[in-house]
Amino acid sequence: MPSPGELQKKVAAALGVEDTEAATTWRVLREAGLVTKGGRGRSAAQVTPRDAATLIFAICGSTTIKDAPTYIARMETSRGHGHRVMDWAPVGEGKMGSGKNPLSPAWELERLHVNSVTDLPTAHSALDVLEGFLIWAGGLRYNIDPAEENPDPPKLVVKHLSVSVTFEIPDEITRFKVVCVDADDHEYFEEQFYAPSGGYYYDSRNLTDDATARVEADGHPVRRGDMETERRFSIHTLGEVGHFLAGIGDAK
Repeated sequence: MPSPGELQKKVAAALGVEDTEAATTWRVLREAGLVTKGGRGRSAAQVTPRDAATLIFAICGSTTIKDAPTYIARMETSRGHGHRVMDWAPVGEGKMGSGKNPLSPAWELERLHVNSVTDLPTAHSALDVLEGFLIWAGGLRYNIDPAEENPDPPKLVVKHLSVSVTFEIPDEITRFKVVCVDADDHEYFEEQFYAPSGGYYYDSRNLTDDATARVEADGHPVRRGDMETERRFSIHTLGEVGHFLAGIGDAK
């Protein structure tokens, strides 16, 4: 595993932000005890996929660097609130949202063998999902072919695969979407979004001043203003950071 400094530079390059932003965010997270601590040089700590997921979330989802620790604390308790699955079907023939468990927080990722995500407990967080995808992306292959003596499911030949992670600010909704098309033009789609376990932001425009004060006193975030921000990254970031963590080098 790489050192914290090496991870900061890799994440900054993959996301397209300045090295100083990643380094400052890491320092704030480290001081809050949310990432690996360690010395410098040969005594520097070796980071983990969880550290990488935490740093990426803090950069992409928090509104300011100083707010990163409280944002990460909420993300550690976030839960799945919406799940859509489309089983393998010829492109254009599947019915979106008709999957087996449209309201279940458990991932299926059929035939893709992303065990680091599908094996998560039901009550997992958005941070758990990103950590799982980073571990999966650290492999040289996207899937594991079945043994010849066990031909089911059939061998998967990937023609197109995309994974995207989207952060909606200030509502703190995180969306994960996976789309795969095999060599026979069969498509698989799965999407799930996560929100803090305490619920979405309350909109101050729909509350009286007294109600706003009560909601905030109860620890619920209140949204002010009308501007929304959306940040996202793709499978390229997962590959770059995942391969880096696994010691494979830059993703090609």
